[in-house]
Amino acid sequence: MKEVVAKKYVKAVLSDKNLTQLDEFLANLEQISSAFGSDKFKNIISLPTLSTQKKADFLLSLIQNPSQKFVNFINLLATNKRFELLPTIFNELKSQRAAMQNIYLGKIYGSYDLSSDEVVALEDKFSKRFNAKIKLEVVKQEYNGIKVELNDLGVEVSFSVDRLKAQMSEYILKAI
Repeated sequence: MKEVVAKKYVKAVLSDKNLTQLDEFLANLEQISSAFGSDKFKNIISLPTLSTQKKADFLLSLIQNPSQKFVNFINLLATNKRFELLPTIFNELKSQRAAMQNIYLGKIYGSYDLSSDEVVALEDKFSKRFNAKIKLEVVKQEYNGIKVELNDLGVEVSFSVDRLKAQMSEYILKAI
């Protein structure tokens, strides 16, 4: 449900085709979204005794020289009491901005450490395959193998050591 509402806000922001303002807007939104990683910040934003206008002023105080469009956007979120959507709006806006530039963002999941050269090689191979610029982010996770996800393109490629072992065992049993 959050994603659906966030997409409506993103659509409104993208209605203005000025790319330099959009980049500035995205940078401001990134600063605020990163603050949501702090529990103290989340507590302040969800505090019921604090007025929504004071919360909006607090959010705007995190940004140096916000544009009038950004101030209006934060005030609109304050009016509708939708501050919790800011990280979702940021992620969706970042994704839409990348798609406008034919850049797609993806993630590499695995428990292995990948060097920057290996990540660049994967980005190049996927870029050639999809005829677009692919940017990959490494996410360390307990996964016995490597998995590459490109959600915007609907692609998931994985290599699992466990699955390979199971297939080899099955092949050997069939051969016997």
